[in-house]
Amino acid sequence: MSQTIRKHSLTQRAVLGVYVACFAVGAFNHGRDFLSYGARPYNWAPALLEAFWSALLFLDLATIGLLLLGKLRVGLALAVAIMISDVAANSYGFFVLGIPGFKVALPLQAAFLGFVLGSAPFLWPNRETA
Repeated sequence: MSQTIRKHSLTQRAVLGVYVACFAVGAFNHGRDFLSYGARPYNWAPALLEAFWSALLFLDLATIGLLLLGKLRVGLALAVAIMISDVAANSYGFFVLGIPGFKVALPLQAAFLGFVLGSAPFLWPNRETA
């Protein structure tokens, strides 16, 4: 049984709202890249990074959908996985490949990763409500 957002406290809804807003910003940015640069907006990057960054549009949207539909366990797990891998990939891009575009974005993403890791356990539904 899914748990809708309305069943959460105001604080939990606010935290979920931050998740949705931040993943929406990510989806918007990746969508803008697709519209501006075509089907392979990151073709300048190594193949694995290109594939990952291209997939983020769909992964971010899936996370938003899962959270809004009340599929919290899957949505939170996906949020954690995305943010860990995104910060790792972007750290590699910035520190190893020298991609200057991550100078501002990476600290913001790392802060959101900390927020996700710190808040996800408090949002995780218990067995009776999952």
